[in-house]
Amino acid sequence: MRFLTPLLLAPLIAMSCATGAAAQDSTSPPAGKSDIIVIGEANREQREQQVRAFVRDLTDTRGINPVARFDRNAVCPAAVGLTAEQDSAVTTRMRRVAAAAKIRLAVPGCRPNALVIFARDKQETVEALQREYPAYFLGRPGDDARPVELAKRPGPVVAWYVQDIVDRNGTSVPVDLELGYRILSEVNTPSRISPTTRPVIVASVVVIEYRALGGLTTTQVGDYAAMRAFTRADPGRLEQPGISTILTILDAPMGSDIPLTLTHWDLSYLRGYNAVSTDRFAPQQRAEIGKRMLRDLEGAAPPEK
Repeated sequence: MRFLTPLLLAPLIAMSCATGAAAQDSTSPPAGKSDIIVIGEANREQREQQVRAFVRDLTDTRGINPVARFDRNAVCPAAVGLTAEQDSAVTTRMRRVAAAAKIRLAVPGCRPNALVIFARDKQETVEALQREYPAYFLGRPGDDARPVELAKRPGPVVAWYVQDIVDRNGTSVPVDLELGYRILSEVNTPSRISPTTRPVIVASVVVIEYRALGGLTTTQVGDYAAMRAFTRADPGRLEQPGISTILTILDAPMGSDIPLTLTHWDLSYLRGYNAVSTDRFAPQQRAEIGKRMLRDLEGAAPPEK
């Protein structure tokens, strides 16, 4: 199923910002061809260094603050803005990626918390969403840029994450409205090994403009959306060329070689990111993700199909 020509569509899943869409169905890939496959092998002598750089670039943290992930609520992906068939295909693919990455999934029919929106103009869409659904714009404490500012940047995609702060027991740390900061309800002894609090992703939103979909399959788009929605991975932070990753498909020149699906590097990263210990600071977590990736890439844990 490929994205080709314009089509006007109504908003779905209570998203009241009407947009125009780009979609025309073509023959679906043969049975089995949409499975998650392995693409490419790094030189063994360079792999460890490449993995370390890959994890460093994609793992968005502030200083030593722990990584944020969906570990309190099960993930419920949903795609809106295309035809019903294409939205369903992208959503199904995201669920398949989550299962392969061993991410806890909510049952079908759940309330979406990993939302992918296809739209004509990302800035207009984000501004409309902010007016109608301000709860999706809570961000995380200390963010440098809010979604509306992010949407003004060049490129066909904007992604942001609604986060909460929890204590070591996984209990939300409330904000004191008068003082303006969070107060722990119980005393936790500070530690150099284990953080007192950590962020968790409550919801993620990814907005992709139609102009970026030309020539791509719903499998490719679903895999890209899963990487952006399930982690805070941003392809704009990748500094190391030569690694095959689905995150590059929207920026690749037309006609260039791009991954047909999630790559081994992508799936290994997703698995490591979502299995990382929550009681460690970011440097230890990145090291843990890297070790898991190396084991996976070396064949100790081959990707599921």
